[in-house]
Amino acid sequence: MRIFRAFYGFAAGAALLAGMQAAAVPAYAADEGGQKTITDMCGNKVTVPVHPERIAAAHCVSPEKIMTLGEGRVLVTMAQQSPWAYKLFPEIKNARIGMVAPEKLKEMKVDVVLFTPGMTRQDPFAKAGLTTACAFDAARRPMTEADFIKDFQEQVSFFGNLLGPEAKVRADRYNAYFEKKVNQILAITSKIDASRRPKVYYGGMRSNILFGQGRGSVMNWNVEVAGGRYVSQALDDNHAQATVAQVVSWDPDIILVSGLADSADMVNKEPEIAKLRAVKNGKVYLLPQGVYAWDHASNENVLLMIYMAKLFYPEQFKDWDMVKEMQHFYSEVYGKTVSDSDARRILAHQPPE
Repeated sequence: MRIFRAFYGFAAGAALLAGMQAAAVPAYAADEGGQKTITDMCGNKVTVPVHPERIAAAHCVSPEKIMTLGEGRVLVTMAQQSPWAYKLFPEIKNARIGMVAPEKLKEMKVDVVLFTPGMTRQDPFAKAGLTTACAFDAARRPMTEADFIKDFQEQVSFFGNLLGPEAKVRADRYNAYFEKKVNQILAITSKIDASRRPKVYYGGMRSNILFGQGRGSVMNWNVEVAGGRYVSQALDDNHAQATVAQVVSWDPDIILVSGLADSADMVNKEPEIAKLRAVKNGKVYLLPQGVYAWDHASNENVLLMIYMAKLFYPEQFKDWDMVKEMQHFYSEVYGKTVSDSDARRILAHQPPE
């Protein structure tokens, strides 16, 4: 059963207002020491300051979540970010790039270390006496469209609860916008029979066209909401590697290349893939990279679903102006202004001028 389908028009505005009003009520109770207890994305109870001032992000997507909720200044360590992140959120320039030893983080008086099981080991940080919080757990990835929508919003809410009351307002605003747009897309794509949906393959992570995301991943559900058939759901893993034989057997109509890559030309490095109909028909697309790669569980994920819906069904979504949608999103949700030129450069996977 699809959810949120009635959530557009007047209901969307009402929900947005309700979300912002609800944000005034904390999702936690602060104690006398200025601490609060929240639930992380692995279901653990974690006690952190009401207003964390120093966060170490050992999870690659966490910095984007933090800066887009208005708290980029608290980042003390993180992975290298995109050129657009540094332009739109210059406060992150103070953060150290790369992993920092737990003992050093202790000296830096870090309030919390964000990690994700399977990608970052929690133990060294915990043993050093650091507070840790799970920002994402691939083992609990959603296996239905409804669970994906719920899980994605819960992750945004987790960061809002972690960062403080102002960030929670932004998180609620984002979730209302996300919900509204998903419903508007599903109002069209849910009526399209599976036999008429394009077969979509996604790869290009780690600069390898065979490496992408599998069943239950964010790209699985992004493509499904946008009205495509995600062939890589045959791979039962969050980050998954296909074989050339598998991609050839799927013979996708469309190939999407991760925004983490520099170019879509990698499809030509595998001779058998270069012969596929998607390549021959010019249906290979390098996905946008804005504040982060849109395809890698970023908050720009909602823009990616609109982008793909227009790509898959240009006639049905011809009235959706992608540049205006982006400008509204960045202004309404992030509080940032992007020009027409900025929006087009992000769509074309180009850096700021």
